Amino acid sequence: MSNPSQNTTHNSSFHDNPTHFIGIGASAGGLEALQMLLRDLPCQTGACFIIVQHLSPDFKSMMLELLSKHTSMHIENVEDGVLTKANTIYLLPPKKNLIVAQGELLLSDKVPDSGLNLPIDVFFRSLAEDQQHRAIGIILSGTGSDGSRGLKSLKEAGALVIAQDPDSAKFDGMPNCAINTGIVDLILRPEDMGKQLADYIQHPLVSGESLKTQDDLSSSKDLMSEIFNLLQVKSDIDFSKYKPATITRRIERRMTIKQITTLQAYLTLLFKDPYEVQVLSKELLIGVTRFFRDDDAFKYLINEVIPVIVKNSSKGKLIRVWVAACSTGEEAYSIAILLQNEITKQKLSREIKIFATDVNPDAIAEASVGYFGAELEHDIPPDILQNHFSPTANGGYQISQSIRNNVVFATHNMIIDPPFSNIDLVTCRNVLIYFQQSSQKRVITSFHFALKKDGVLFLGSSENLGDLAAHFKPLNERQKIFSKINDVKLLMNTSQNVTGKTKKGLSNIPAVTDLMKNYTNNIKSENALTFINEALIGEFVSPCVILNEQYQAMHVYGDLTPFVRRLPPGRISTTITDLVNDDISIAVSSALQRAKFNNQEVYYTDIQTNIDNNSCLFNLRVKYIQEHDLPNSPGFFWVIFENIETDTDELVDKNKNKMVKFDVSQQVKQRVEDLELELKINKEHLQITIEELETTNEELQSSNEELMSANEELQSTNEELQSVNEELYTVNSEYQEKIVEISQANGDLDEVLGLSKIGVIFLDENMLIRRYTKAVKNYINLQESDVNRPLHHISQKINYPDMLADVANVFNTSNTIEKEITLLNKQLLRVSINAYSYNDDNNTDSVAITFSDISRTRYIELSMVLAYKELRNSVSNALEMLDSKSFIDTVNILIIDDNPTYLALLEEYLLKITNYEVNVYPNTNINAALDVLKNNEIDICVTDYYLKNETAIDLINQLTEQGYDLPVIVISGESTEDITSLLLNYGALDLIEKDDITPAILDRSIRYAVRRGQIDAHINNLIVENMTLNK
Repeated sequence: MSNPSQNTTHNSSFHDNPTHFIGIGASAGGLEALQMLLRDLPCQTGACFIIVQHLSPDFKSMMLELLSKHTSMHIENVEDGVLTKANTIYLLPPKKNLIVAQGELLLSDKVPDSGLNLPIDVFFRSLAEDQQHRAIGIILSGTGSDGSRGLKSLKEAGALVIAQDPDSAKFDGMPNCAINTGIVDLILRPEDMGKQLADYIQHPLVSGESLKTQDDLSSSKDLMSEIFNLLQVKSDIDFSKYKPATITRRIERRMTIKQITTLQAYLTLLFKDPYEVQVLSKELLIGVTRFFRDDDAFKYLINEVIPVIVKNSSKGKLIRVWVAACSTGEEAYSIAILLQNEITKQKLSREIKIFATDVNPDAIAEASVGYFGAELEHDIPPDILQNHFSPTANGGYQISQSIRNNVVFATHNMIIDPPFSNIDLVTCRNVLIYFQQSSQKRVITSFHFALKKDGVLFLGSSENLGDLAAHFKPLNERQKIFSKINDVKLLMNTSQNVTGKTKKGLSNIPAVTDLMKNYTNNIKSENALTFINEALIGEFVSPCVILNEQYQAMHVYGDLTPFVRRLPPGRISTTITDLVNDDISIAVSSALQRAKFNNQEVYYTDIQTNIDNNSCLFNLRVKYIQEHDLPNSPGFFWVIFENIETDTDELVDKNKNKMVKFDVSQQVKQRVEDLELELKINKEHLQITIEELETTNEELQSSNEELMSANEELQSTNEELQSVNEELYTVNSEYQEKIVEISQANGDLDEVLGLSKIGVIFLDENMLIRRYTKAVKNYINLQESDVNRPLHHISQKINYPDMLADVANVFNTSNTIEKEITLLNKQLLRVSINAYSYNDDNNTDSVAITFSDISRTRYIELSMVLAYKELRNSVSNALEMLDSKSFIDTVNILIIDDNPTYLALLEEYLLKITNYEVNVYPNTNINAALDVLKNNEIDICVTDYYLKNETAIDLINQLTEQGYDLPVIVISGESTEDITSLLLNYGALDLIEKDDITPAILDRSIRYAVRRGQIDAHINNLIVENMTLNK
């Protein structure tokens, strides 16, 4: 705990807006991890902490009290609509789901009986959408996979992702699942997370104390180029074609994680640490995907697109699909499953071939395996999981071989590699948004070339076609699904650098050029430079230079010294116009433009240049060629400088038709016209782009409003499974204690039943013997092996032929049946058949048959009755002999009988007694009699045994409960030995049969009751006097 000064500082910043939102997901074992994290976490980070802990819905959470002991930060349970504050910890209440919107925490009730709940995933997804790169996600101890899908959303939004070291977790299921996604930035022990979080938040790039790299991109251009070169060497990907903001944002994130403040220092780290280059490359590729991503888009695909593609396909021809940027294969397999299901639905016989490509060879290798973790069951419908996946021994799932055979995985760079052809469906989702506009246009042109007429293009929700929208027809503008209108060949307006390097990749993964050869049966070609060299050497011997489409020199043949300038100090440019002499720069530039535009060789003659202050004439030949006869294949220029003195007449005659005398003024004029035309076209494209941006802005505003509305409705439309595994752990310890107690009680019960002389048989609902006590063997022929056998299989030792019928009757009616049976040895056996239920409902689940030897009990009862009669006679005789003592003058008698006739008769009999005055208080029920007792002093109570729904025993019990010590004489029309013994046990003083009742008998019973009371009082007085004397 912190000192008071720390608390004061805390209070001063309590109302600040948080700089970061740190979401912490935990489950079983998470309490210990949270305590360690908070204990070493600085109190003044400026962030807010939202803890989503799996809690049992049936118990009050003690999380707030337990965590408060380990931090001085303010902790509170989340209330709906609460606005977050800095340096504050928020706890999710039980039975709630939580999301964040515009900095407010919104609660919703869990839907009961809706299955598994994944509250951490729900919160992380809303956190990623609301806070973007200001969010931090942490996964702590727990079982299951909750949180791993939400981490992917956080990663895609640029948030920091942290997982607890599995070795330090009490339950490593959730941390391992998060780490297996491959997107976790830091794996830390809980006690190390506090310092790392504070360092990250206080980093100059995060806190704003340092100028961000993207804000000062011009000054770091050289450093960025070096980083791009390193990445290209490692991954063979030119990341310079990606959007600068995307690149710099991810580089800055790696700098903050590594606690590096300058781009130069980070570049030094990249040179020293190859693994960091690999991590940065993986960060930039942004490989976040899942099965059937975007429900609405795939719903349209299932209902409108896939059926049409299958219906229009021909038998014997492949249905061809290209899934560009497939990452780890989820989307490719999704399309394969949908096509296979539709073919089965339409009862057709078709073959499918899906080309799944990605620039990342590691992702392709993972996709080729076709293995997915246990979290897959939360992402796809159960029927697809059952039909197209098989569970593995380690809890994951393997894609079925029939689906796997339909997909071909290959490394491919969609920016520079040639496209496929004759494709029915192209999907490329959420990738183009990271490319620069020129690269986007080149990629979409490749897609246009690859698609058949009426082929379908499926893009991401934030992507559009730009200038090429006129060549596609929107099928669903909202879901970005388009159809190719025609087969017009589109020219490429941008080109990419072509290097002579061989593509890197895994040896067992085919390169896309190999796939092209296999499907088009093209003749095997050699690399680009070999092809150009053979063409040049076969026809020319003059000095020449090979250029790429950016006019950069790639290779030089012969001596170009007379035609190029001396290299200046500083950075070297390989652009041909920067290399040649100034006086021939216009001629070279004009020839290059004409050669590519007209797609034919340009031959200029009589061009003059100065060589060592001497004038020299030469001819210039320029030709543009492409490696393949495809619109998107890379192109090259050859530029040949021919000395006129060395030209032979034969060479002149051979090229006479191609030769054009070079006129500087004319070429300059033509060049100006070409530039003006290009400027006009660019202005038109710019105006179209502006209009599209305005339209897009309006759509984005509308989409933003829809998203805000949808965000509030997520709770009611959440279809994900509800998590209960972790809630079970919260009360598991209590259940364990209950199990121990039940085990002990079960053992005690077994011992009691074993020692008991009462025989009991327990039957289940099928009248099978569940268990029995040892005493049963005296009456039923049972053995240990008879457990789970039907009762009717067992023979009896007693004469009870109706036992099975009585058991069945109890099962049906639940009414208890008791019978007394006399055994051969004259013992009296009571057999009681009782119904009972294991469940809370009233249905009879079981029956218990009890065998009790009541011979001794019955003998004692009879003995008590006889003894009572003898005692009564003796007392009566004694009272008559000793009745010389004065009797009380007045006796107040309370009489009760529910029959008014008998009540009146009893009152008449009592009033006929003349030896003393009798005051009678008649009543028809117990409640009225009790009211009389409250207001009068009563000496004796005379009552009938049966009083409507009550008996004399109920009267005696109520008198005892209310503290009345009143003699009770019971009158009964059925004076049996059972009733007599029962009344004596409950404390009745006398029992008179109605048929024997007379004033004399009543007088004797009243005298007996009064004398009995006097004797008891006299004895009590003697006892008190004796105790007083002893003191």
